[in-house]
Amino acid sequence: MRKYLICCSVMLFCNGLAAQSFDEAVDSLSAIMTAAAKDSSYEAKHVYLKSFAELLEKTLKQPKSLYHLFDSVPGMKVIASKDGIVRVFCWGEPLENGEYKYRAILQRRMGGTDSPLSDIYVLEDVGKTLNNPEGEVLHCPEWYGCLYYDIVEKQEGDKTFYTLMGFNFNNLISYKKCIDILTFNAQGVPSFGAPLFVEEKGRAKCRIILEYSSKAKVYLKYNNKVGKIVFNALHPIVPEKRYDKAFYVPDLVYDGYEFKYGKWTMVRNVLLIKE
Repeated sequence: MRKYLICCSVMLFCNGLAAQSFDEAVDSLSAIMTAAAKDSSYEAKHVYLKSFAELLEKTLKQPKSLYHLFDSVPGMKVIASKDGIVRVFCWGEPLENGEYKYRAILQRRMGGTDSPLSDIYVLEDVGKTLNNPEGEVLHCPEWYGCLYYDIVEKQEGDKTFYTLMGFNFNNLISYKKCIDILTFNAQGVPSFGAPLFVEEKGRAKCRIILEYSSKAKVYLKYNNKVGKIVFNALHPIVPEKRYDKAFYVPDLVYDGYEFKYGKWTMVRNVLLIKE
């Protein structure tokens, strides 16, 4: 009964924000996110964020959305490619067990950078279900969930690779940072992951996942000064914990990936230059 009452209360709130215009829709998105953050009930947060996702999808289908930054909406990350083709809107839903479920909508502009038309893809976080997350290509709507904060475009022939970097509140004892690849097939359908990350001894991965202690801070970003993706090398606090990523922390060494011949190739001991 309690859960039912909570859901009814939240739905009444969200329905009361029924938007008539694009600007009203953006205001409603902000109001829903604010309410979700303030409510201590996980059931209520779930209903709020479900309504948020539905309204955001409708809003992004409006041509005006392509020219709006959405920077007034709290709790949502928005990254955009420099070529003006790709934007990803992502947010997290906290769960009662201390983990997060991630949500995202991908917007792809159609017909060139001046076109008012776009395709919308609602993504589904399947990260917790993957047996080999670094080795699998995921086809839309499947996606390795995280909050993206950086995007880099690389061209090889007539193919564009969008390299995404993001953060994942994995659980109470370990966090993750992720490097993923976004590509589109001939029909414009997106996929995540590609065997472009070449490790030492020539082994290739589809994405890179750095897992480390939740008490640590890890650097992962494309550094324009050195022209590489740069990140902290990680090691266990003590050797006997080498199989438990919750005990991994950064040291003073930086490694990286450099884009060569259509691949991201591992580079050890990168000199980090502040931008």
